[in-house]
Amino acid sequence: MTQADHKTALMLAGAILDPVIAVSATDPHGDHLAYDEELAAIPGAVPKRVREFSAGRIAARQAMAELGAPPLAVPMGSDRAPIWPAPLIGTITHCDTACLAAVAWTGEVRMLALDIEEDTPLADDLLDTVCTPAERRRLDTQPDPGQTAKVIFSAKECAYKAQYPLSQTLFDFQTLEVELSDDHKRFVARFTRSVPPFAQGDQIPGKIARGDGLIVTSVAVRA
Repeated sequence: MTQADHKTALMLAGAILDPVIAVSATDPHGDHLAYDEELAAIPGAVPKRVREFSAGRIAARQAMAELGAPPLAVPMGSDRAPIWPAPLIGTITHCDTACLAAVAWTGEVRMLALDIEEDTPLADDLLDTVCTPAERRRLDTQPDPGQTAKVIFSAKECAYKAQYPLSQTLFDFQTLEVELSDDHKRFVARFTRSVPPFAQGDQIPGKIARGDGLIVTSVAVRA
């Protein structure tokens, strides 16, 4: 992996996001600095955390500018979720080599999320935590079960972030069950129990892009 991976991440995200959504990428190793009001949420953080946090806020403002919105601060709420300036909806995600942010107008997009992961097998000791029994059975049919499990992990992270502004509810991986399309380019995350305003069985659709050692998943549900 190289520090140019943020360019790959941007290409992957752009390929699976609706054109009404602006997306930007930054290098988390770069010389970025978030606004003071944003950094106030992470006092005493180690330098790596500050760099990643700042890179995400810079990417968010770049995406806002592309959308034609003022590049305002994105502070962190008490639940640690970003607080987006009205009337925007947005998402920030990062891995060790890339940071992504996407924003859209709330009048056009109701749910929005991105997740980025390194395309490596999910650790064996996390399989039972992340995957439901049905997902584990489907993994047995895959030629690369560990990496497919990592895609499921990313899809669940993405779907969770997409629904959180609506439910304001923390829950575990077993609350969502993911089914991947045969080509692993799309997914559906289904609620295994009720999480108001979502009912058991409600589904969140998403897309998947993979390349150069990265996985990017997206959820973008129109308003």
